[in-house]
Parts: sequence; C-alpha cells; structure tokens
Amino acid sequence: MADTIQLKFSSLSLQQSDITIGIITERINIRPELFKIPQTHGSIAAEAYIESLDLSFPFTVKGSSYANLRTNVDSLKAAFLSGIQKFTKDDDRYVKAQLNEFDCTFKSLSSFASGRASFIAHYPFWLSETLHKDERTPTSGVGYTLVNAGNVATRCRVSVMAPAAGITDNCQIENQTAGRTTRYRGNVAAADILEIDNRVDSDDFEVLNDGVADMANFEGDFVVLLPGNNTIVFTGTADSVITFEWRDCWY
Repeated sequence: MADTIQLKFSSLSLQQSDITIGIITERINIRPELFKIPQTHGSIAAEAYIESLDLSFPFTVKGSSYANLRTNVDSLKAAFLSGIQKFTKDDDRYVKAQLNEFDCTFKSLSSFASGRASFIAHYPFWLSETLHKDERTPTSGVGYTLVNAGNVATRCRVSVMAPAAGITDNCQIENQTAGRTTRYRGNVAAADILEIDNRVDSDDFEVLNDGVADMANFEGDFVVLLPGNNTIVFTGTADSVITFEWRDCWY
C-alpha cells in the first residue's frame, strides 16, 4: 500500500513552497453506443469501454518578485507542456497523461498567480510503479498462477527463451482465467528470445524474434492478467524459459 503522497508531473514536484496544487478531480470518460430500435421505445446498447481519464486541479504559484514569479510560472508551463509524462499522486501508482487545458491569472504581478490545469490520460488506468516479473521453466500443459493485485485487467509482456533444441512452430501461452491464447508459429533458435509485448511500457504491440519484428507468425491474443489469480498454461518445447512482466492496474 502507498504510504507517501507524491504529487509530481514528470520531474516537477507539485509540493514545493513556490508551486502548490489544490483538490485533484478525476473524470472517467465513457461513451456508450446506442442503436435505436425502429418503431419502439428504447435502444440496444453496446458494451461501453473507458475512452480516457481526465485529471484537473487548481494551482497557485508564488514569487518573491515579478521576475521570480514569471520564472516560476514559466517552469510550470514548460513542465506541463512536455508531452505525455508520468503523473503521480503517491509513491505507488501513476498514469501517463498530457496537458489538455491551462489557464493562469496573475493575481498580483509581484508575488502571486493562480489557475487551473487539466490533463488527459489516453490509457485510463493507474499503474503500479513496480514492474512485476515472473520467470520460470514450466512443464508443458501444466498450469501455474500469476496475480494481478489491481482491480482491472492489465497488459503483459511475455518472453520465451528457447532451449538448446530451439523451438519449431510449437509455442502457445494461454491465460485460462481470461480466455486468451497467444501462439507463435515461427522458429526460435537456441538461447534466442521471443518477446510478445502487449504495450506494457509503450503504445506499441510488438512480436520480436531475437529482436526482429515477426508479427506474421503471431496468432491469437495479446495476453492480459485479470484482477486476482490467473491460471497460465504454456504448451511447447520442454525447458523453455517463460517470463511474464506486468504492472498491477487500477481504475
């Protein structure tokens, strides 16, 4: 559990004597799609998915003089306008967000300014700072358990190190709890690594065989871990080393 408040955007602390923020408001954006039924009341609704997460808060900036105040406001704007960055409320979780709106009023030209900033997180969940890693040599066809301690499904990166015999069209990883299966139909040479990345630390789906992109031999799903216990089953060449990496994830 987090035990330390840590208000930061990128490397800028929002808990300093010259720059402080007020109450943080979170807004989850969901846009249900409705399909009207002709000649009757009501509609058919598709399952709604979260589109984005908005974060907004008031801020105050202080200065010992006009020049110092202007410098502090400039520093705040430069940090907020630095693109997609980590935003944290504590030392345990973060979201990746970028500035959406910014307004600032100089209440006193010599000492005080205030305003409001809003940010949008395109991946609308809080992620654990800790990148969990599970590495093992499982028995083909025998399940084992991985745990996502969050309350929403999280993305995974799966790596398979081929044994001395290599891998030939024989690699399947299934999350039986989530009902998702990943298959790789290519060959992996001895000691080479197959990496299947469901956007753990980026926005890119990747399938890499010894560092070379090979989406053509990928079939099925990019694996996620549901909240709680997940039963993972590897089916493939004996002595393959399977590594899962993930961040626990929360609404």
